[in-house]
Amino acid sequence: MFEARIYRNSGFRFSPGPGESTHLDKLRGLVKYGPYQPINVKPRIGFVFPDGYRDYANNLYLALRNGIGYFKGLSTLLKVPLGKEQVFPITGFSLPNPHDHEDAAKRYRDAIVSWKQKGNESADIFVNLHPKSLAWEEDSAYGACKAVLLEAGISSQNVTFELIDNSSQFEWAAANIALAIFVKLGGIPWVTNLETPNQYIVVGMGRAEKQDHITRERTQFTAFTTCVRDNGVYELTHFGKPCASREEHLSELRKTAREALTKALEIGPHIKGIVIHFPKDFARDERNEVEVAVKETSHVRAFVCHFLKVTEEERFFAFDDSENGIPPRGTCIKLGNSDYMLYTEGAEEKAAWSNRLPTAVRIKHFDAADSLMTSELVSQVFDLSLVNFRAFTAKAFPISLYYSHLIANMLKRGTGLKLSDDVLGTKLWFL
Repeated sequence: MFEARIYRNSGFRFSPGPGESTHLDKLRGLVKYGPYQPINVKPRIGFVFPDGYRDYANNLYLALRNGIGYFKGLSTLLKVPLGKEQVFPITGFSLPNPHDHEDAAKRYRDAIVSWKQKGNESADIFVNLHPKSLAWEEDSAYGACKAVLLEAGISSQNVTFELIDNSSQFEWAAANIALAIFVKLGGIPWVTNLETPNQYIVVGMGRAEKQDHITRERTQFTAFTTCVRDNGVYELTHFGKPCASREEHLSELRKTAREALTKALEIGPHIKGIVIHFPKDFARDERNEVEVAVKETSHVRAFVCHFLKVTEEERFFAFDDSENGIPPRGTCIKLGNSDYMLYTEGAEEKAAWSNRLPTAVRIKHFDAADSLMTSELVSQVFDLSLVNFRAFTAKAFPISLYYSHLIANMLKRGTGLKLSDDVLGTKLWFL
């Protein structure tokens, strides 16, 4: 017999002005109230595309400006003005073979570098239109555009020609493209509707690895952390230096965690404590290094810290007496004194997981001495699973680790990113 309870969705808070501005639905809340933190400037947007593909750029621009399907446009939904005077093209290069991704990468890279060297245009964000490439391809238009623009401190949004060609998919994707542009420009669409927010900073530990494609040996390790507030506001990412061996990585991980904790403690207003989330692939020796970093940081400033391992769980599942047997979202089953399984998706949002299993996460509280405290931290994982800015129907996994997962995937693709906190540390460039 297992104990179980259901955590309720507290909903989302939108425009922070006077009066109640909360809703259980992200899209409807935005329509009714507007974003939690709008963008108060008219952004300059560069569109990158090769000769012969101008119609694709025009179709995307018009969808963002005027809307398409249920999406009513950037200005209406997210209060971001968009007119012809705000956009400019970077084109004038050819794409002889769209399937030669290495050649395409060079051509896109050269076009953007040429624009940078001229220095007669400023941009707040770029939209890169290019052929679809596979995730394992190290050199592609996707990675080349991301890397060269981030070196200049400019975020970008990539859109494939194949997506625009698929009218039904494009109609649904347009709102998510607009959302990504909005958050990369510094806007905050919504936050979790907590009674007392900003009590905790949640630090998600991350590690990116590169492998030799032939031997499958790990050739590089990079440790990093993401820091978010308990209401879902993203604060920063802190990167360690790339390491060639695991021994060097463990030492750098400890240093990176210590520096990240120091930064987290400096985030105001006064916080109640720090919660550290470890992903599935973090080993015991890595967790030990982080625990040492916490002790070293606490010598400088005392703080409360909790350690949780949060993993997507497939070995355990629960049945409910509903039509499809899936428990309601928020169902939490106690597996042991400090071991829980939480359904962050459930029977309510079948459309979101119709082609996969609904997300259930396993939460291990390593220093569980207070059951009330553990319940609060499990509830926090649930809240952070719902607030994801990735998309309106994004996978419900806590952003502390989901954002780290996206960063790791970006680094694995061999994009050549220079990991500078000054350039990448406070932007949601990875969404």
